[in-house]
Amino acid sequence: MPKPPPGRLGDVLGFEITEFDDERVVGSFEVTDAVRQPFGIVHGGAYAAMAESMASVATYFAVASDGSIAVGQNNDTSFLRPVSEGTVSATATRRHRGRTSWIWDVEFSDGAGRPCALARVTIAVRPNPAG
Repeated sequence: MPKPPPGRLGDVLGFEITEFDDERVVGSFEVTDAVRQPFGIVHGGAYAAMAESMASVATYFAVASDGSIAVGQNNDTSFLRPVSEGTVSATATRRHRGRTSWIWDVEFSDGAGRPCALARVTIAVRPNPAG
């Protein structure tokens, strides 16, 4: 499976994408200090970043052969329950595949399988400026 170069946000925060295609993405991250806010729970930005990373990766690999790139356009993430330890798992499901935008719903759960966040991410599909 293709992997982004090291040192990117997802790498720094410990995001792992374990499977993806143009309809579904599965990933996770360990709850470490890198993703905790000062009160010891997962920072909302970690969920938003994971959701956008998952949607961007899957969209990009689906449109790259057409000479396009995929970039975040909108990210609406809601937090349902605090998580302070363990692993956060995520599953993204594509809801719309358009010519210029894709929409993904991402469901996050804690180690007990309880929902902890939901996100809807819109990815813009644009011509690759590099050629």
